[in-house]
Amino acid sequence: MKKSIFLLFVLISITAFAQKKALPVVEVDKIPQSIEEFFELRDKIADTPQGGAAVFVVASIIYVQNQELGRQCLIIASDKSLLSPSSKGYQGFDFGSSTNFLIKQLDDKKHVPHSYIQGTSPDKGYMLNSPPYKIACATNPYSGNEQDGMLKVFVQCTGADSDRPITLVKNEKGIWKAKEFSSLMVGVRPPKQKSKGAAEGDF
Repeated sequence: MKKSIFLLFVLISITAFAQKKALPVVEVDKIPQSIEEFFELRDKIADTPQGGAAVFVVASIIYVQNQELGRQCLIIASDKSLLSPSSKGYQGFDFGSSTNFLIKQLDDKKHVPHSYIQGTSPDKGYMLNSPPYKIACATNPYSGNEQDGMLKVFVQCTGADSDRPITLVKNEKGIWKAKEFSSLMVGVRPPKQKSKGAAEGDF
């Protein structure tokens, strides 16, 4: 019985993978260095689910570079259901404890957000290439319906064997925001470490 269930699960997984539908690749010209620049990017590309996913990835990259600015960007990129009134955060709102715990995973895994940018790799320490930064997403038969205002997309990851899901919802302004993103915080293959000599400039 267990074997039959396992085979059924494998068959369903293979079928879903075979029916995966690639979405248009999102290109980001630069990583924003301010809230104003982040809003400009968001308003430009988050009018599609894959654009909303890309905005969240960019916010995560900002977070590992600058926690204060990055946290504000992550709040802006997330659905209001994940936020609570707070004197911290952004504009009187911050993440709840469970969501905050997820984000804090990046404190020790600063390379993870870079793995969602095409062209990065563990061998190169997930170093970002020259812009534009490309983020590729796809859907499968179980993603839902974009017309319903909620969609699960799968972000390609250069540090894992499978794409990472993120669920997005469209707000009243037509902006797609992250509602569930826990899989984007999960670790990836560790970056290749430089040798002691290379780390000290002895190549």
